Amino acid sequence: MKRFAVVGVALALAFSGGLSADDKVPAGLEGTYKAVALTRDGKDEPADLVAGVKMKITGGEMIFSVKDKSFPAKFKVDSKAKPATIDIAPSDGPEKGKTFPGIYKVEDDELLIAFTEKGDRPTEFKGENGVLLFRLKRDEKK
Repeated sequence: MKRFAVVGVALALAFSGGLSADDKVPAGLEGTYKAVALTRDGKDEPADLVAGVKMKITGGEMIFSVKDKSFPAKFKVDSKAKPATIDIAPSDGPEKGKTFPGIYKVEDDELLIAFTEKGDRPTEFKGENGVLLFRLKRDEKK
């Protein structure tokens, strides 16, 4: 149950809500991704859970999927910040109306997103101290 709660929050990240992008979404960010690692509070989530996590980014919307459940969200980025920032606002479910501050970076075919459900925006790509870290690989299927 706890494992699903972690994914649920991540999916709630599925960025929806009422945010509008200050920045245009960088072209390198859009796409479909599969999770390759998920870390929370310094612990890696089990491989069977990670294998079921996917994300699709189009325009200012993200959809996190875990197995058969989808979690839509809106997001806002500032690609000029160091590190680049992302604010995720779930559009559905119990997290609707909340905003999760985070950071992101794109490296080759991987996307890293670190965010927190409570507290200040992370400053490093570490899944420690209340930070949830997603490592996602771009899905080559078009």
